[in-house]
Formats: sequence, structure tokens, C-alpha cells
Amino acid sequence: VVEFPFPVGRGTYGAVAPRRELDAALVDLARGAGVDVREGDGLAHAADLGDHVAITTTGGATLRAAHAVGADGMWSPLRRALGLSTPGYLGEWHAFRQYVSNVTGDGADRLWVWFEPDLLPGYAWSFPLPGGRANVGFGVLRDGTRRVQDMKHEWADLLTRPHVRAALGPDARLEDRHLAWPIPARVGHVVAGRGRALFVGDAVAATDPLTGEGIGQALLTGIAAGRALVEASSPPDALRRYRAAIARDLVPDHRMSVTLGRALRHGWGARGAVRVAGSTDWTRRNFARWLFEDEPRAVALTPRRWHRRFLDRDGAYAGQPRR
Repeated sequence: VVEFPFPVGRGTYGAVAPRRELDAALVDLARGAGVDVREGDGLAHAADLGDHVAITTTGGATLRAAHAVGADGMWSPLRRALGLSTPGYLGEWHAFRQYVSNVTGDGADRLWVWFEPDLLPGYAWSFPLPGGRANVGFGVLRDGTRRVQDMKHEWADLLTRPHVRAALGPDARLEDRHLAWPIPARVGHVVAGRGRALFVGDAVAATDPLTGEGIGQALLTGIAAGRALVEASSPPDALRRYRAAIARDLVPDHRMSVTLGRALRHGWGARGAVRVAGSTDWTRRNFARWLFEDEPRAVALTPRRWHRRFLDRDGAYAGQPRR
């Protein structure tokens, strides 16, 4: 067991929030910025008509826009409507999680990551939430042998393991239902857009293939798509700019993660990585930041991203009172 502390007193370097609250906060930000938010109204049909994109919603409305950005998940309805989906694609990873209440072990205030031998190169986690709750789950690589149906049995077995039980405490109780989902992680190998449509987040398979994390990549690709559309002189120029941003900001980290993932397929690789990361105070502190992507995954190999405060920046909300 190795502890990786975040820096103290210089902002927030890691935070945990339920997806329901995080997603609602993002929608509120969009609405506050003047976006016309139509909740409960999905995409029924879309067509790129050359000079604009026409979209019909499940509520019967017809929308016309100069561009469309598909931020609609791995099985993107927009991608499918434009004939760009990949039949049979199930993602590179599969994840499984559930919320837990009455957490009385040290999982009540610590983030745990477990490299279980039978899950490698995947891992299990327990991330604390307010009120004695935690987000607990595991992710596994799709290797052609593990069936999705088996994950429920693996979940029950995982919860009986002594170190997991100790972290959650004897009175921990599973809430509601579990959630399982596929994770697409092959950015740079799927169509980033065509014509007047761009795809971001899971719709462009931007998830990190080492950790399975995708929210940061979703926000990054969304920003890149927005900038490309604002700065471009034409739809082909927008697509060119967006592809260049993906190649610059995501593909190097994706390749680094794939390389590291090969080592983590084996117990010796996982043990060795944890030992090296925990070898000094400096490695422990910066490993935590690197793991949670405060710095890009392949930053050491991309000199253009070096800066004076490399691995020494303040965390988010530095200088502001904590709530």
C-alpha cells in the first residue's frame, strides 16, 4: 500500500462529485451562458445539406445550424444519422460502479485504487462522497474472454475481499442499482468529423486508455471543437483545425497510455510501477497529480508543453475560500 498525497494549501487537486450533480452543474453553466437547453428532447434525424445541418428532434422540432457538434456518447445518434457509425464496436474497456452508503472505513475520506491481479490492466476504486457515501467500482479491458454478464459476479466477489471491506467498513450498504457502461478509447483512429459536423468526448472515442477516464477529455475536445468553429474560415478549415488539435493535445497522451497499459497487464508491471511511483516524496506527490491529469499523460515527452511551473502549478480554485 502506497499513499500518494496531493499538495496542501495551494488549491484543489482532486474532487469527487456524483455524475447527477456534475452533469446538472454543466447544464446550468450552459444555460447561464445563453444556450437554448431542451431537456428530454433527443435527436431523431440529421442531415448535412451542404450549407447547413438540419436536425429533427424526437419532440418534432426542426433545427437548422451552420454546424453540429455531437457530444452524444459512444453510440452517437448524430454519427449514426450521418452514416459514420462503426457497426459492432463495443469499446476498449467496460466499467461497473455503484454508490455505497454507511462507509465507516478510511474509504470515507480517502480515494482508493486497487490493482487486483484478476482485473489487470484494469483496477478497482473507491472515491469518497459527503455524508459517508462513496463511488465504488471497477474497470476491465475488453480482451475477448470476459463477458459483460460476468461482471455482476465479479462485482459481488470484489466486495467480499478483505481490503475492500476494510476500506468501506462493516456497515457499508449498496444503494439503488449498479451501472455498467462501455468505454471507447481510440482517439485518432475514428472519424473526428465530416462536413459541418464535429464529434467530441466519447463520440470521438477520446477516453484515456490507461485509466478509462473520459470527462477531462470530453471537456478538452469540446473546447477544441468550439475554438475550431470560431476561428475557421470554412467547414473544411474547421475540421482541419479540430483534427490538428486532437493530434496535438490527445494523441501523444493516448499513445503513452497504451504503452504503459501493456506493462500493467502483468502483476510484476503493476507492482513495479507502484514501487517506482512511491519511491520518494517528490514522486508520490507528483504521481497523484499525473494520475488525475493535472499535467498531460505524455508531458515529459512533449517539450512544447513544458513551462516554468511544470509539475508545480497551483490546483484549481487556488486562493479562493474552500467550501
